[in-house]
Amino acid sequence: MRSKKAAMLNMAALSIVLGSGIAGAQAIPATNASTGADDGTLETIVVTATKRSESQQNVASQVTALSGAALEDLHATDFTGFAPFVPGLSFQSAGPTGDLIAIRGITTGGAQLSGAVGMYVDEVPVGASSSFGLAFQTLPTSTFDLARVEVLNGPQGTVYGSNALGGTIKYVTAAPDPKAFSAKVEAEGADTAHGTTGGGVRALLNVPLLGDRVALRIDGVDQTDSGYATDPFNHRSNQGKGHTLGGRVSLLAQMTPDLDLRLSASAQKIEATGFAVSLRDPVTGAPTYGPYDQNFTVAQPSDASLHLYSAVLNWNLHVATLTAVSAYQENSGDYLDDVSGVYNPLLASVFGVQPYGLYVNTSTSKFTQEIRLASQSNKSFEWLVGGFYSNERTHEFVDLLDTSTPAGTLFGFAPFYGVLPSTYSEFAGFADGTVYFTPKLDLTVGMRYSQNRQRYQQDAYGLFVVPTNPTQVTHEDARSTQNVTTFLFNPRYHVSDELMVYGKAASGYRPGGPNFVLALGHGSPTFDADRLWNYELGEKARFFGDRASLDFDLYDIEWKKIQLTVNNGGINQLENGGDARIQGAELAFAFAFRSSPSVTLSGTAAYTDARLTTTVPGLGISYTGARLPLSPKTSFAVSAKYHFTAWTGYDGDVLISDYFVGGRTAGYAGSLLSPEYDLPSYNTVDLSAILRSSHGFEVDAYLKNVFDQRGQVSATTLANEYNPSAPVPVTLSRPRTIGVVLKYSFGP
Repeated sequence: MRSKKAAMLNMAALSIVLGSGIAGAQAIPATNASTGADDGTLETIVVTATKRSESQQNVASQVTALSGAALEDLHATDFTGFAPFVPGLSFQSAGPTGDLIAIRGITTGGAQLSGAVGMYVDEVPVGASSSFGLAFQTLPTSTFDLARVEVLNGPQGTVYGSNALGGTIKYVTAAPDPKAFSAKVEAEGADTAHGTTGGGVRALLNVPLLGDRVALRIDGVDQTDSGYATDPFNHRSNQGKGHTLGGRVSLLAQMTPDLDLRLSASAQKIEATGFAVSLRDPVTGAPTYGPYDQNFTVAQPSDASLHLYSAVLNWNLHVATLTAVSAYQENSGDYLDDVSGVYNPLLASVFGVQPYGLYVNTSTSKFTQEIRLASQSNKSFEWLVGGFYSNERTHEFVDLLDTSTPAGTLFGFAPFYGVLPSTYSEFAGFADGTVYFTPKLDLTVGMRYSQNRQRYQQDAYGLFVVPTNPTQVTHEDARSTQNVTTFLFNPRYHVSDELMVYGKAASGYRPGGPNFVLALGHGSPTFDADRLWNYELGEKARFFGDRASLDFDLYDIEWKKIQLTVNNGGINQLENGGDARIQGAELAFAFAFRSSPSVTLSGTAAYTDARLTTTVPGLGISYTGARLPLSPKTSFAVSAKYHFTAWTGYDGDVLISDYFVGGRTAGYAGSLLSPEYDLPSYNTVDLSAILRSSHGFEVDAYLKNVFDQRGQVSATTLANEYNPSAPVPVTLSRPRTIGVVLKYSFGP
């Protein structure tokens, strides 16, 4: 294997080729595209990526921060709206109720059962930690009334813990403002080609209490997004429709000048009607029926919800700041999937062709507690120490149904009926220290020690459990304990006030644990943690008096003992199989023209080469170099914002954005166990125009996917393991959508 130094030199050469190809195209979006003041300078966004508040430009790693204003400019009401504008970020859609997210290519594709990206709302990790709580799937959090979204690329295993192999996404909600009353209301209407109408209402209220010491903030969302797929064979339309209902309540109390407490409660539920997928030929990619048509015997409704309650205490001790974060959450999901394509090839010779539906109900309750102490910024030696505890209980109910009978039974017996309770607890301690050798040169070293304990139980019966006695209840009980240490080495050098260069070596891990099993025995009863190291070089620069910025990085990731999803006898299990290497480059830029009217250009670009470096017999891959699924090799986004003054008391913006997603794969080339499907590249153009009055009124019109491109976002090839010619369900990008948002706001 080549040395790290040789690898980084090779990546540098690749980046020169990449940069020459995209720099002229101005490939970056609206991360810092808004101007920070009337003088035309770029906005400075303060982030908490290192669990300290500091400028995004001062963080020695790749961080994308999209402010609340930038999210509104993009009309990004959830994750899928801003994902194309984050370098190195890709995803597989699981319908309106969830997405499988990958950063820097750290994913094994659509069948992945465990998450590889940390998800946070403010200071709280959300979602389950184990595969039994659908940890791979993230609820699309509403972006209304957010201060910003932070996307941290690369493993965050020291201050953010397990599962943050690829990175971390933080939704930072707007805090209550004790200094001023404010309110806002929005009404939206939209029409989607090949679908129906949608829209929603959103509102917020901020009320100061007790002078300027306490404030209450309340917001709410009721949003409907049209479906645009049709099942003409089973008389279903509007497939992929999603309805989101949610809200937040937050109370901030400044108890003393040095002590504040924030209490928050939020709830969100999404209900979906089927999936916005088109059935495609597994070889040619041509539509099996119409371009937006599907054919599923079993209807596929789903819903998912999150209830989150948190208390965050900050106490300035003058020598250091103490932060305590206590949180409790409840996650739940309810899904019915058509799995006829998987089970009929296996069972039709015995039971005939049947409509099989897999019903899964999962609920997870989770308590987390973090306490940390951070020194004051002194530019000499700064430190942070803390502890973290998590306890979660998951109840999963799985029922395989023959939907042709009222009771869902197969010849009078349940095919599979299982109750799967599990528990997960984690204790962790972490610390990092930054030594300033000179005012320009510093080094941060961090370490985290984690121990997790898991227990999995399974009570099941049915024809596929004990065929000779389908009513016999079987019981499985497995436990595991794991101890893992992760590290961070992060040097930073300020060449000047405008230019910083940095290096980074960081490790991350994802917990192993017990497996879903059948009593007759298939596969392994347990699987191990997988781990990786990320090596990175980068720079961050601002030019021309804060009117231009350029961030660039190169990285090399080595991923060991990858957790792969393997289907054993119709049962998805996790196995450790093979190693991978991911090499890439990421770019972000922005430029503001000082003029009236003003223009701001911004963009991002990424190159990702993610491949297996070993054979993987569990997936039937007998060669090295197989490409990892889901992540495009190249992607970019570019945005232009034109700000103008219409007449006295009225101003506005015109925005145009373009994003390109390169070709990706579902599955693996040459694998019969996880067959490959090629997802072609696609390009999307969006337009919007905004007119504001000084009295708080605003009209916002937008046209998304101007040229009505049918982008193939993701695909699932699970059924092709058993029937290679089976049509592939392919999730399509939202067709051309035209909409208008009317807004009224009062206060700052």
